[in-house]
Amino acid sequence: MKKLIILVIATLFFSVAFAQQQERIIRFHSDIKIETDGRIEVAEHIRVYAAGNEIRRGIIRELPLTRKDKWKRNVRMDYTILEVQRNGVNTPYDIEKESGNMLIYIRDMNVLLDPGEYEFTVVYESYRQIGFFDGYDELYWNVTGNTSIFAIEQASATITLPLDVKAIQTSCYTGVIGSKGKDCTVDDRGNTQVFTSTRKLSPREGLTVAVGFPRDIIDRPPPPSKAETLWYEHTYGICGWTGTVICLLFFFITLNTAGKRPKRQVVIPTFRPPRDLSPAAVNFLAHRRIFSTAFTATLVEMAVKGVLSIRCEKKKYWLVNKMNTEGLRSEEQKIHAAIFPEKKAKDSEIIEQLRAAAESNPELKANLNIEELQKELSEPEVEVSISNNEKFRKANGALETEIYKQFKFKDHYRDNSKYVPIGGLLLNMVFALYLILTGWTGEVGLAFVFASPFIFMEILVLLTAFKNLTFGRTHFLLASFITLIILYLVILFSGDMTVDHLPSFVFFTVFSLLYIVYVVRIRRVFTPEGAKINSELKGFKMYLKTAEEHRLNMLTPPELTPELFEKLLPYAIALKVSNEWCKKFDNVLKTFDYHPQWYDSSESLSTVGFATSFESLGKTFDSSVFAAKREPVSSDSSSSGSSDWSSGSSGGGYSGGGGGGGGVRGC
Repeated sequence: MKKLIILVIATLFFSVAFAQQQERIIRFHSDIKIETDGRIEVAEHIRVYAAGNEIRRGIIRELPLTRKDKWKRNVRMDYTILEVQRNGVNTPYDIEKESGNMLIYIRDMNVLLDPGEYEFTVVYESYRQIGFFDGYDELYWNVTGNTSIFAIEQASATITLPLDVKAIQTSCYTGVIGSKGKDCTVDDRGNTQVFTSTRKLSPREGLTVAVGFPRDIIDRPPPPSKAETLWYEHTYGICGWTGTVICLLFFFITLNTAGKRPKRQVVIPTFRPPRDLSPAAVNFLAHRRIFSTAFTATLVEMAVKGVLSIRCEKKKYWLVNKMNTEGLRSEEQKIHAAIFPEKKAKDSEIIEQLRAAAESNPELKANLNIEELQKELSEPEVEVSISNNEKFRKANGALETEIYKQFKFKDHYRDNSKYVPIGGLLLNMVFALYLILTGWTGEVGLAFVFASPFIFMEILVLLTAFKNLTFGRTHFLLASFITLIILYLVILFSGDMTVDHLPSFVFFTVFSLLYIVYVVRIRRVFTPEGAKINSELKGFKMYLKTAEEHRLNMLTPPELTPELFEKLLPYAIALKVSNEWCKKFDNVLKTFDYHPQWYDSSESLSTVGFATSFESLGKTFDSSVFAAKREPVSSDSSSSGSSDWSSGSSGGGYSGGGGGGGGVRGC
């Protein structure tokens, strides 16, 4: 029993000793004097215990540079520092501005404080802290602030009114920001009111006081006019509707001029490529740009023509040179030259000279085998792999160059890309104006973070526009997913993200989505000729993807044969319907025991596997060959008076309200 008593006493002793050594604010007292010109002079006496953890050289007193008016806007506050002391002696200090606060660094960089108690005094003055109401004037003041990381053992404040006037009403609040706790007392001493907390304040808790006194002691500013009141009470609505009108006008006018679409054409199924277009041309005209499937489709067409063959072993591909370049289109000739280049330029010149000489010399012509010489000088096969990256990139670049030469973009599409950045710039100007006018000027960091998800979506749209990409379903889902993540993080980590910002959330969301829809509609628009070709391509694609059991609904479709399958397979690849096209011929190819000479595979090949094989070939080009960079192609006031502030002395306040505030940190 004796040992237990000793253990309890020792525990209590060490607990008290630990509490005494813990860094804290022992006393926070403010003497506030109100002058008749509306100026207040504040002398803060902050007594702390320093243990060398957070408080090593001194403290940092934070004072907010803005306060909320009754319309929830931020109004700028200014402070003039009159005196700073430590233990009654003037001490060095520095002032910095950070995140909407003025930071007063009370420290000597050359001195480390010994553990013990220190009293810091900060004297400053500030204007425009008085609130004006119908029957009284008021000082509503956050004495200690609500951001201190230290507990406050005792908090108090003394407010001295001007001209020996007496208070009409008083109130005080304790706790975290927004709390209406009243663990405090008020001592009325005539023209002086003394407020004292009745309990220890935990970190992030504070003391807020309010005193109302007779009106007209201090010169009042003129009341706001009806127009000003309308503006203050409906800032969000005015800014939102103004931005809405500006953006909608721009979007509406440009969409109905540059973005006007030609009359929709009737789509009729067709059974052959319109206008004898090549697979690459079909790919370009159908998708408004050249996709990698155009390159794959062109290679398959060259294989069907007997120019090359495709060999597949264990999901690896080789292109085999057949030394036959007759009947090739111009883009196919350049692709062949890029993939199978002659080894020596000089030897090539010699062959051409021999060919010319043989035309006039029958004996030389009979003994000279030009094809064998060419075969020796040309590569027999090329693997589709990263090692041949440059060859395939060069071949793909030649394909794109030829297609763009043959089909001028402006003949088929109106490129309205110039309106995309103009619309984005206009929208961001409206966003910036909205943020400024709704009072977020003191929270630029928060405003930017809040707007960042929507700015991200706009940037993504701009990037896809400048790179000639379509902002499709994948881009939209990706943008939406990342937007939700950013918004979640903003709400999670932002203490100021309240229901008051719901209009901003709606505003940013609606207009960002509206901008995306605008970009999709405005960027590229068919010309009348382009719309006609697009309709023909849709009819051709309709035939390629229509299942066999439904083909009788079409007017005299061609008979399904292996020859038709091979002829139109490159177009099915170009239009991204190769699966449907191969499935249509499933029974036909089985009946003919189809084994194409231009495709060699070690595996048994079904029609579904055949389609999958070309999808795999295209992905191989995308992942390994083209991995490198492509060629560039409301008010809560209890009074209806003229005050900008919400009243605290009438009982409608809360801890953290009014002017003042901030907190104390160590340094």
